[in-house]
Amino acid sequence: MNKPHFGKVTSYLNLIRPKHWIKNLLIFVPVLYAHNITKPEMLLSTVRCFFAFCFVSSAVYIFNDILDAQKDRCHPIKNKRPIASGQITIKNALPLAVFLLVLGIFLAIVGNNNYIALAAAIYVTINIAYSLLLKHFAIIDCFCIAAGYILRVFAGGLANNVLLSEWLFFTMMAISLFMAFGKRRGEIKQVFDVTATRKVLASYSLSFLDGMVFVFAGLSIVFYALWAMAGVSKMMYTVPLAVFIISRYLLVLHRNDFNGDPTAVIFGDIPLLSALGIFSLLSVLLLYL
Repeated sequence: MNKPHFGKVTSYLNLIRPKHWIKNLLIFVPVLYAHNITKPEMLLSTVRCFFAFCFVSSAVYIFNDILDAQKDRCHPIKNKRPIASGQITIKNALPLAVFLLVLGIFLAIVGNNNYIALAAAIYVTINIAYSLLLKHFAIIDCFCIAAGYILRVFAGGLANNVLLSEWLFFTMMAISLFMAFGKRRGEIKQVFDVTATRKVLASYSLSFLDGMVFVFAGLSIVFYALWAMAGVSKMMYTVPLAVFIISRYLLVLHRNDFNGDPTAVIFGDIPLLSALGIFSLLSVLLLYL
């Protein structure tokens, strides 16, 4: 009797994609590295910004699923998404997307910090432009994906008037592009007819994407090491762990059973997930003890 109801709840959760909220943890990066995470007012502002982006990003996911429903039905993995599979109708999904968007923007402005709302608005604008047009242009599409990650970091800084250092900005840029090109690599490996699902994939070759992934993987390590040496000296002890995380991510990315989505890659590999947890804990200990 309760199974259909439970299945509907699961479908809506899959539509909102709470697992992807892990990406919004990037919002905590500026306040963490600025030694302000223990200040209650800054922590509260960051948490509010985190949930604002969680709701806004979920709204964007729904909008994207609505626009891509037809092509997602031709994709070996995306055809299981709630809208593409028919579990949830567009008529029911659209009001939910609008509600989440309004809720996210409300959280962004409730603390009288218009910069958070501006960052959220830019995030939505880029993603809508991406869904409607920019995703069809090679390279630009990956920069749009990367921009979503970088905006999260900037939003966390804007929430507390914390500026990113030059090397930290370069690090986040390189990591974002590393994951973006990795996502395209995973997609092109799993799709037989690229024009039926995402036409831009036809503009890429596997060798090109491999090259870009390795370039930005290397830059991520170099930029992070330079940041660690330029800032708190103790953070240099996290560099070997950062090298392991990038290397493990690359290894998982080159498996044929992963589509390159960062969330799937991280949650799909216990050693990688464990290393990220240890890295986070070690960073906090070195910064605050």
